[in-house]
Amino acid sequence: MPLEQSELSLGSRARSLDLFERETFDLAIIGGGITGAGIALDAAARGLSVALVEKRDFASGTSSRSSKLIHGGLRYLEQMDFRLVREALVERATLNRVAPHLSSPLGFLVPVYGSGKRSPLGSSRLKLKLGLSLYDLLAGRRNIAPHRWIARDEALHIAPALDSEGLRGCFLYYDCLTDDARLVIEVIKAAAARGAAVANYAAARGLSGESGRVSAIAVEDLIGGRSLSLRARVVINATGAWAGEVAGLSGEDSTIRLRPSKGIHVVLPSEKIGSRAAVLIPSLGEQRFLFVIPWLGRTMIGTTDTDYAGDIDDPRVEDREIEQVLKSAARAFPDARISTDDVISVFAGLRPLVAGNGGATSELSRKEEIIESDSGLISIIGGKLTTYRKMAEQTVDIVARRLGRSSRSATGEIELAGGAIPEREWKEAARRAATEFRIESGIAEHLVRSYGGNYRAVLEIASASEELKARLVEDLPHIEAEVVYAARSEMAATVEDFLARRTRIALLARDHGRSCAARVAALMGCELPQIY
Repeated sequence: MPLEQSELSLGSRARSLDLFERETFDLAIIGGGITGAGIALDAAARGLSVALVEKRDFASGTSSRSSKLIHGGLRYLEQMDFRLVREALVERATLNRVAPHLSSPLGFLVPVYGSGKRSPLGSSRLKLKLGLSLYDLLAGRRNIAPHRWIARDEALHIAPALDSEGLRGCFLYYDCLTDDARLVIEVIKAAAARGAAVANYAAARGLSGESGRVSAIAVEDLIGGRSLSLRARVVINATGAWAGEVAGLSGEDSTIRLRPSKGIHVVLPSEKIGSRAAVLIPSLGEQRFLFVIPWLGRTMIGTTDTDYAGDIDDPRVEDREIEQVLKSAARAFPDARISTDDVISVFAGLRPLVAGNGGATSELSRKEEIIESDSGLISIIGGKLTTYRKMAEQTVDIVARRLGRSSRSATGEIELAGGAIPEREWKEAARRAATEFRIESGIAEHLVRSYGGNYRAVLEIASASEELKARLVEDLPHIEAEVVYAARSEMAATVEDFLARRTRIALLARDHGRSCAARVAALMGCELPQIY
């Protein structure tokens, strides 16, 4: 069952920093992405005292730059990693139960042409049917729906811009869609509601302890400017691509060997392709496929998978990468006439893959690895967004054993975002909200889909004035009340926090939110006078 909505603001952040200086926690977590957030929730739900620090904003790294999928991973079947696929499909079902607005079922089309080169997973219907049957089998009783073969005409009705020449038909299977950044925020909020002390813009600058065991983190408050020492019985490094760097703060030689892989995505207007389902397409020049995904009223295409050796704080999308993705999409959807002028936004993220023995990054396992160093530092690297809850459970099991605690994970039953609203009830909840609060139905539906059971908290803020019901961007459903809610209840500290992660305006608006940035800053300034 969900707890009551608790404050998560700069005020609660300040109180967390004060606690850091006074208390010794059972565990302290470095990293506020989905892995660190999941560990914080799992541990807090078991009754452990928990602190979490993040050097930038929550979900500011890889956890806001994924393909937005909660899925088993068809490509992992090709790698014969059945255990990972099974685990991910079980976790997909769990998240669909505890946060259905953050794990929404979506159909995926796998086109089959006469030519294998034009077919993203090959042209053998038998091989594909066997693979998808295994995918359904691994999902078990909680499968969304079994896959099926659909004829050419039905496929073109679902995806009218798909190249029809030589198309034999498509397989249709199901996975789930999410908003990755909002998933992180909701997990952080759930952890804080259970007593976790959390702070964004709090950077770990050093690790220290006694007798060679790490038990303290030197923390720099990047908002207030002070430095402090956070003490804990166990310290966890959940920083993803930064794991090696953080492990080195202890002064010992790090055993962490990462091989970052960059993935980029391109966001286009939905009407360019107009598909009602996601579509798999071949990636030109590579032995892999891209997803073309309808997401939040736009179409997102990705992801690539290439070695990365640049600045991990700021992975950039290069023009040639955009060109490759667009050429792949243009070949699959020739009548859409896709060009660079259609691009609304692009983004890049880094997968913190465990280094293997050479080969392409696409061949490396996505399975997580938990490393316990001689200093006692626990580092978790690798893994998938979908399996964050299981990764957290395994990590906290280690912590509990080290602390001599007997406990089991309860996160499989913890509803996120103020309580689960089943997808079948979204439209009715939105209809009632539109009538009760006198707002547009499209805005009401957006709030239900974005905030789950907390949508009424946003609407209560909006009811204070008509101005707070106003759209921030003309063709997007986000309203001014969301800014206030983000500052009061989601620890948003900057305009970017709101535009890029509490909402996805930065990805969805062609101007990336510049037209509303001043208004967002003014609203945040009223809530956060200490920094505006």
